[in-house]
Amino acid sequence: MALPLGCGAPTPDAPSAAAPAPDAAVAMLPAAPRAPMAPARPAPVVRREPTLAMDPALEEESSAESHVSMEQEAPLTDGELAASGLSSAVGAEGEEEPAEVSEPAPGQPAEALAQDGGAAPELLAEAPAPDGGTAPEALPLETIELEPNSRSLRARRSIAIRAEPREDAAPIGTLAQDVRVSWVQAVKGPGCDAWVQIAPRGWICERYLEGNFREPRARELPRLAPGAFTPGLYARVVGKGARAYPSLAAARLHQKGRKLQGSLTVRLQVERRVGKHRIWRTSDGEYIEARFLRRYRPSQFAGLDRTQLDVALMPLAWAQSHAHPRAPVTVRKAAADDAPKARALPPRSIVSVLQTSADGRWALVADGRWVLREDLHVVQPSPPPAEAGPTERWLDVDLQEQVLVAYEGAQPVYATLISSGASGHETPEGLYRIWIKFGEVDMKGQAAGQGPYRVATVPWVMFFEGDFALHSSYWHDRFGEPVSHGCVNLSPRDARALYAWSAPEVPAGWSMAYASAEQAGSLVRIHRGAASEAPTPLISSAASAP
Repeated sequence: MALPLGCGAPTPDAPSAAAPAPDAAVAMLPAAPRAPMAPARPAPVVRREPTLAMDPALEEESSAESHVSMEQEAPLTDGELAASGLSSAVGAEGEEEPAEVSEPAPGQPAEALAQDGGAAPELLAEAPAPDGGTAPEALPLETIELEPNSRSLRARRSIAIRAEPREDAAPIGTLAQDVRVSWVQAVKGPGCDAWVQIAPRGWICERYLEGNFREPRARELPRLAPGAFTPGLYARVVGKGARAYPSLAAARLHQKGRKLQGSLTVRLQVERRVGKHRIWRTSDGEYIEARFLRRYRPSQFAGLDRTQLDVALMPLAWAQSHAHPRAPVTVRKAAADDAPKARALPPRSIVSVLQTSADGRWALVADGRWVLREDLHVVQPSPPPAEAGPTERWLDVDLQEQVLVAYEGAQPVYATLISSGASGHETPEGLYRIWIKFGEVDMKGQAAGQGPYRVATVPWVMFFEGDFALHSSYWHDRFGEPVSHGCVNLSPRDARALYAWSAPEVPAGWSMAYASAEQAGSLVRIHRGAASEAPTPLISSAASAP
């Protein structure tokens, strides 16, 4: 799915292979169960159709999402089929089944995000009952024609999950193909012989489900390989002669090639050798010669978690030169340009701000040690918006400091560096709510003076105002600098952690989720400089159900 966005794409001068600075932190969000949102202040759900592509699961054709489908399972032996009592059509699904990730029981504390690319916190919620209208007629589960020993229901394709058991009900998310879920009940409703209520929430028409003798299985999406911190390999297309071919045979013969123009980033799937040439198949199913591709090395930077913030002396800051972000930061023995140098701090070193000089140009970071204030990205604790509940999860973005802080009520639980919009592509200030989240999504747009761009399968995307989003940026390591097309860029580790922590919850096995009255999106406050304690009106644009 491609979203025509005005933000978040790599710029021609963005470095793609700069070595990341040493990290002083491990990205890990609190393991406490999700605090309930304040029910008294439900925010309107903002859905803007004209520029956001529709969810492919809402289309009539039965095409699976290539980026999010689960890998297939091992075919059953005749002995296993006989023992299960199932027909050979159920459960015979291809490759060997990989190790599973267990889902916590409802209410069980979620595990913290592991630095080595382990499972992110899975935040499960109880399934909401249908609200409003006449209660649907309950049917026995046999109506779904399940096999007698079915333990789960498998999604035949990527399919929309509805808020209520009727075909015109609002979609609340998408279940990825081949995910196995448990069910609560089946009911008769408009547009389907039987609507199945799945766990943890939502309804799916039975025609898109089939019985399976295996236990329910759902994984975090997008999938990560062991030890990985991004879902795939990515590259930028370079060179005037770059072409994309529809097949390996066409690439071998240099026939039917499509000329590639603009700034393009692709996700690499499989490398093939044809004679002396190497050719990559991309996530779009096309083939591009390796000589036209420059691999990205995603940043390994990560912010500070609750444990680290609890012991830090606030306000704290990342030291990063304003003029030369990759250069060491000079520490002087006095608050003066001509004072002797005491030492130099590596980029993104973490310090505490003990005092500011009278003219505001210098910050004391240790006894007799001063750093230029402009070379610090300071985390300043901010009061919660009036709209936030006492323990509600919300995000504060300071464009001046290029810092994001995640809060639970008034308690900071995560802090990190961001990249907001560059000059001419400013990130909009205001108070918003996340209205939709995608595990992965393609982004495209038109950069002023630079032509069109397209970025493939951007992971962990959280839209908060129309086309503006918080999302991972695997194509640069310039966090702390405003370089985006308007979105709030995050390192992959930070984006994954915040995606799992923020609302609306995206259950394991779902490729996207909408905010709703029951699952209000997290508040996002964006400002420049100190946040005002005066009430900030919640910004929302004209909403329409997708």
